[in-house]
Amino acid sequence: MNTSAENILYIEETPSSGMRNLYLDQVLLQQHAAGLQPDTLRFYRNLPTACVGFHQPLDRELRLEYCRTHGIEIARRISGGGALYLDETQQCISLLISRRGLANLRGAQLLEMFCTGLATGLATMGIFTRFHFPNDLEINGRKIASAFLAVEGDSLLFQATLLLDANIQSMLEALRVPTEKLSADGLASARERLVTVRQSLGKIPDSLHIIAAIQEGLFFQFNLQSEFIHHKLALNPETDASFTDRINWQNESNMEAIWKTAGGVLRARVHFDHAAYSIRHVQLAGDVHVLPQDLFQQVEQGLVGLSPCMLDGAIHRILRNNHAELVGFTASDLAQVLQLSIEKSHLQQTLGINADKLMLFRPDDSMPAQAILESADVMLIPYCAKPTWCHWRELEDCPECGLCEVGEAYRLARERNMRPITITKYEHLVSTLNTLKDQGVKAYVGMCCSNFFIKRHQAFRDAGIPAVLMDIGGANCYELKEENLAYAGQFKAQAELDTPLLQQLMQFVPGPVYKQTIADYTSKE
Repeated sequence: MNTSAENILYIEETPSSGMRNLYLDQVLLQQHAAGLQPDTLRFYRNLPTACVGFHQPLDRELRLEYCRTHGIEIARRISGGGALYLDETQQCISLLISRRGLANLRGAQLLEMFCTGLATGLATMGIFTRFHFPNDLEINGRKIASAFLAVEGDSLLFQATLLLDANIQSMLEALRVPTEKLSADGLASARERLVTVRQSLGKIPDSLHIIAAIQEGLFFQFNLQSEFIHHKLALNPETDASFTDRINWQNESNMEAIWKTAGGVLRARVHFDHAAYSIRHVQLAGDVHVLPQDLFQQVEQGLVGLSPCMLDGAIHRILRNNHAELVGFTASDLAQVLQLSIEKSHLQQTLGINADKLMLFRPDDSMPAQAILESADVMLIPYCAKPTWCHWRELEDCPECGLCEVGEAYRLARERNMRPITITKYEHLVSTLNTLKDQGVKAYVGMCCSNFFIKRHQAFRDAGIPAVLMDIGGANCYELKEENLAYAGQFKAQAELDTPLLQQLMQFVPGPVYKQTIADYTSKE
């Protein structure tokens, strides 16, 4: 196939503004879609920049104040996917081509095709990688490159970052939530999760050698036959700060729900009108790839005025009408995260509690939040909420000495005939959830920070037990970048439980007499 009848422009740039480079790609994509720009292959490096994907909220992904005070630019890509820290130690690549001849390939296939081209080029340098869905290249499970996609009309923009070297400390300082795709367990494990060209070859080859290798791989993969011209791009558009700030949920609280999928983390906030029992306003976000680019906006607009029972059908209809392509998630995932947000709003409205600090986990829509509370007979408490001086900090139990919030949580649990368990490390959580599943536990109440819930979402999904989870405050291993210690049960700071919220929540967990009545009634049935 020959996807280009035009000469391909090849541009090499010295490190420059990341915001400018990303906005330049956006302008070139628009011009290419309008027939004003030929197919283009760009190689460039950035000055320190923290960037988010097209669909991500700035404040949820970046440590904005840290970036501003340390001279790190803040930018947004036109492409989907997750947040990145960019600097001169990464080789960035942008390929702009027509979709003609590739029209039968969907977004996930296009990303894999682009990654395959990058892998082919790297192989000529002696670096052998594997594609990891949805958009990474890895060596023995360690990421060396990531790819991203944007589409406008019949024009495709592929973007990639290749780790020549890695400034791990700056990376973790600039990014707010170190997700699985970036760092498994903090600074030390981040180094183990990533691999660089320098580590692979023992050195960083000359930039022209790297560029020639990647160019060869991409040309082969996309069968780009036409002659290209080495050209210095004169275009230097003014950056658009409003585009960077297009999704910023900073200091806003509106029943946010999260749902992790194979394609990334989905976020939803629904302003629900309880009097009319309908959706008043919707906001969707995520570190995901969706096509067309404005699909989330189409869904947001199309759901206004609908009742919750109409969500699933409406989402399928909107996706069908927009010929939507979802990479690594489904319409049901969108419906799930929206229903979770609505359920939080309903919980706050009916029970009068601050549900914005709650996270709901429901494997399906069969059990509303109030029913979860009424069925809960286990409470899971993180060890990091116990004082650092407590001799029981790393034990499953608590003596209820009255000197900390955990003792109050244990008292409230036992008062309702619940079984309180202190989770001492990540492996203990997994084994405990598996045991609860085997014992037929219907639901539980727990505490953890939202970062942990996102990062270890698979553990909750594997167990499949409905839960109401309280967000914790105080010293946070993610903010302190010590999650590797926390997972091993060695985190030394102390988190804080929201005792007033827990007391409110526990009012809706029935006592032992009521639970026995339900059990007797069920057995008779």
